[in-house]
Amino acid sequence: MDTTLEHEKINGSDYRKLIIIAAQCLEDNKEEINELNVFPVPDGDTGSNMSMTVSNAAKELMHSNDMPLDKTARKAAKAMLHGARGNSGVILSLLFRGISNGLATASECDGVAWANALSEGVKMAYKSVEHPAEGTILTVAKRCADAAMKASLEKNSFEYVLTAAISEAEKALKDTVKQNPVLEKAGVVDAGGKGWLLVMQSMRNALNGEEPRELKISEENTETREKADFSSFDTEDIKYAFCTEFIIHKHDGDADSSPLKEYLGSIGDSLVMIDDGEIIKVHVHTNVPHDVLGEALKYGVYETVKVENMKNQHTNKLVEQESEEKKEELKEYGFVAVCSGDGIEAMFKELGVDSIVSGGQTMNPSTEDLYKAVLSVHAKTVFILPNNKNIILTANQVSELTDKNVIVIPTKTIPQGFAAMLGFNEDDDGATNEKSMIGCIGNVDTMQITYAARNSNYAGLNIEEGDLLALYEDKLLCADKDIKQLLKILADKAKHKDKKFISIYYGSDVTEDMANEALSVIKEELKDTDAEVALYKGNQPVYYFIISAE
Repeated sequence: MDTTLEHEKINGSDYRKLIIIAAQCLEDNKEEINELNVFPVPDGDTGSNMSMTVSNAAKELMHSNDMPLDKTARKAAKAMLHGARGNSGVILSLLFRGISNGLATASECDGVAWANALSEGVKMAYKSVEHPAEGTILTVAKRCADAAMKASLEKNSFEYVLTAAISEAEKALKDTVKQNPVLEKAGVVDAGGKGWLLVMQSMRNALNGEEPRELKISEENTETREKADFSSFDTEDIKYAFCTEFIIHKHDGDADSSPLKEYLGSIGDSLVMIDDGEIIKVHVHTNVPHDVLGEALKYGVYETVKVENMKNQHTNKLVEQESEEKKEELKEYGFVAVCSGDGIEAMFKELGVDSIVSGGQTMNPSTEDLYKAVLSVHAKTVFILPNNKNIILTANQVSELTDKNVIVIPTKTIPQGFAAMLGFNEDDDGATNEKSMIGCIGNVDTMQITYAARNSNYAGLNIEEGDLLALYEDKLLCADKDIKQLLKILADKAKHKDKKFISIYYGSDVTEDMANEALSVIKEELKDTDAEVALYKGNQPVYYFIISAE
């Protein structure tokens, strides 16, 4: 980039740099953003979620050659979608997906194009959020886009429009503290809005000469090697029988082949896959080569194919023979649930859940994590149970990545997830089951006891880090140093709501003696009722007790 003159336009190479530096900025400032979270419960913090979302795009772009603007924007948006975590990360990915749509046919982006792209991003984000709230990242992004549109009419320059957008974003962020009662009481601005402002500011820094630096990339996220070393694979003692290799000449050189890689990884091992834009070369060990070859045909035509039976030393198996084998029949319905704790996981499995995604309050899974889980379930329709309010929006993005019918049941807690599974009827169709499972969510109240992760004044309570917190239906009810007192208060709440079935799930930091003592406290509080109380070992982190009241 020319740093001496105002940048009236940017191209694909410029946009690539803007995204990489935005990712570095969010990573550098994620703790500052995290500290703006006012809810004292341990959380999948906003700054961390936004950083991981944009970093996923930066990693993709850092290992890619310069591309035209529209392709660069599309690649970045797709990577953000896959890496999106938490509501803040998903909204950020939606903003950039809208920007990508706005730049869909652009080779360069001037001020007018950037203003239009920002507006498309805001439309996409607002459309996807069920109940948009003011005083959030959405508000800041909207005012930012409106200011950009006005500035583009004054001067058709990318940098001029970006600067105007930043100026308005700064004002909008300050106003969030007045628009949200919780923020106003805490005296802080919105964390997501702060993240969006930093993204915009970092882009201007990139225009003014800041250079990208290497992001830390774990081994599991690195790109495939430039050249496959097939001699490094040991075929002895391998559980997959068929060594499958092929080269596909792609129908569309720009087509993203990452779904193919993810699919192959789910049904085999020893995977090496290289996509140079013209051909896809694959080596994988699998027990279903016919499925591998059928999936790969979606991307192009075969140049070479080789299938070898390693266990029986039967070489050069014909593709036609493999294709005649009967493929695994897909069942009608499957289930994916998000949870943590081996006891909780086992209960979901007993209720019929096919795939567990590890995550919850402190670590929100990405869209790609949920997508992979859906892909692993051999069913035509897959229900996702997020079991956390901060994961619902992430789960809603999965249907964009797969041809399977994905239905998200908006469960916000583990007990709601259990209730939804009990409401499923295999004889009903998907729509009927969706309605009945959502209906079952309303029949259960969730109570939880955890600890304060930070000092806070929340809902009129002065809370110190480490205090014990009681939550009822995800709302802070009270705080105390004595866990027995909190248990009594929660039990009394259930008593007054005439709940008949109380299930207590105790966490990984609770001993069996402590759990039995909690059981006694709640039973004593409910002794004058006909409520049934049961105790289970959930082994969940973060929450000492999760209590279901029905």
